[in-house]
Amino acid sequence: MIYLNTLSEKSALFAAIEHKRALGNCEECKMYFHVHPSAELLIVTDGELTVHFLDGKSEKIPTGEAALIFPFNSHSYDRPEGTEYYRLNFMPSLVQSFFSSNENNVGEKSVFKINLDEYRVFFDNLRNNELTLYKVKGFLYNVIADFEKQITFIEKTSDGSVLNKVIDYIVSNKEKKLTLHTVSSALGYNEKYLSRRINQSSGLGFPALVSMLRIDAAGYMLKNSNRTIEDIAVACGFGSECTFYRIFKEITGCTPKEYRSQAPRKLAIHDAVL
Repeated sequence: MIYLNTLSEKSALFAAIEHKRALGNCEECKMYFHVHPSAELLIVTDGELTVHFLDGKSEKIPTGEAALIFPFNSHSYDRPEGTEYYRLNFMPSLVQSFFSSNENNVGEKSVFKINLDEYRVFFDNLRNNELTLYKVKGFLYNVIADFEKQITFIEKTSDGSVLNKVIDYIVSNKEKKLTLHTVSSALGYNEKYLSRRINQSSGLGFPALVSMLRIDAAGYMLKNSNRTIEDIAVACGFGSECTFYRIFKEITGCTPKEYRSQAPRKLAIHDAVL
């Protein structure tokens, strides 16, 4: 499943996308390691998710619990077959006071308990695309209140401001040839310094970050346009369709053609950008 691009500073509401994807014949669905400037909220309504972080730590999210993942925190997760959950990506500006007061902090852990019954109406509105900005904010502040009651905050080891600029530049220029030299020159940073900051903030090297963001954009185009795979490969900066296929499969576990042809199945994942 491809992460939907939320790099725009404009707080837009998107209809929920309901689908389930298995990677080949394996019994688990996996989201590859990814990083983004939005916060991510995972709410499990049936089954269990396991979230993995680049420092080697993993956290389980059982039914009736949630995980709040702060911006620029690289992570992946596994979903055993049959698990149902909501994944909500939202810009920090939607709950500005919380993220401003915790600009230099992060939760000691990500998983916390919630009362699912309190949010049934919100989930129904999400699935039916009947949300308003105020309903979204109200929901997020209620969830944040639960998070703050249960989680201890610790100081961040690094901030994501530099990474934010790098991500925005890559996404805006994804069709061009991008090297660490060209990006560092464009943003006014020393190459070694920028390489170190990218790795500290995301856990990824520069080439891996570029590939991941290009694949994100390509996945969105595959599902939301009629452009040919060759056109999408060029638009996202891949040198050839062959290279595009290889990198796409390495990151997502399936080919672009397979991803585009996947039809919605049993309701399992509610994927939304807020």
